[in-house]
Amino acid sequence: MVMGVKNTITVTIDLRLLVLRFRESGKRFLRVHEVAYELGVSPKTAGKILRSLERLGYAVRWSGNVYMLIEEKGFRYKA
Repeated sequence: MVMGVKNTITVTIDLRLLVLRFRESGKRFLRVHEVAYELGVSPKTAGKILRSLERLGYAVRWSGNVYMLIEEKGFRYKA
């Protein structure tokens, strides 16, 4: 390992844009492990992201590791 080189980076995610991306893809339910895989983050980080979406009113916890996106007025999910 080279001295002084970090093995991690900090990334900022625009949660509103992330929700729009999920909605546009037709997703209504989000599983922690699926979000982790899609974003390339750990399940712990994905859980933090989903909890943040819940605090902001974009999602509600449906069960242990599943969150449901809240439908925005004027937005329809693909059936």
